[in-house]
Amino acid sequence: MTAPALPASWRLPFELAWEALRAGSRPIGAVLHDGAGRPVATGRNRSQESTAPPGQLAGTAIAHAEINALAQLPAGGRYENHRLYTTLEPCLLCSGALIHSHVGHVLYAAPDPYWTGIENVPGVGGQIAARWARREGPAAAPLAAFSALLMNLWAMRHTPAGLGNQGDDSSASLARHCLTVDGILDAPSVETVYRLAFPHLHRRGPEGKSLVSPPLP
Repeated sequence: MTAPALPASWRLPFELAWEALRAGSRPIGAVLHDGAGRPVATGRNRSQESTAPPGQLAGTAIAHAEINALAQLPAGGRYENHRLYTTLEPCLLCSGALIHSHVGHVLYAAPDPYWTGIENVPGVGGQIAARWARREGPAAAPLAAFSALLMNLWAMRHTPAGLGNQGDDSSASLARHCLTVDGILDAPSVETVYRLAFPHLHRRGPEGKSLVSPPLP
């Protein structure tokens, strides 16, 4: 099964996520597009690193991809027509940063099971509801599964006790299987990783059950 190219709007977020994984940080990447669809800011998780570009965070639990991208926006601007692409659903911290940055739209590749129910936060009303960024996601199944795979590959190296928290047991099983694929952890680019992993994103378990969960409705 031949892998298609990553969609253009998702290529850079996933490249940043892979760069983060290779640096030891959580594999999450984010790219902000302006109203014309042009990338204007990028960021990736740097929580396990000691350095970052000027104006970005590293070596702290809040060095999230979305924070590092949004921190590059000049204060006082209005960015309701901007769209943030991120490989993992924004957490509460990053959702708050979207509110304060006046960014109106976020697209995420995979849901984050740690933050199930975060879509209910605007129910508190007030400015939170008025300025809550419109959410679009998860992405189509191969991209959602690929994002979860990257998170589980990171977990297998750094937090094996928590493996499987990024999705269900089938996602963890897929990550274990992909570790046996020659070259996947040493791949120089995320396109190579996607090409190597793609055939396995559709493999099935012993009972015929897909090892990739479909995207949420």
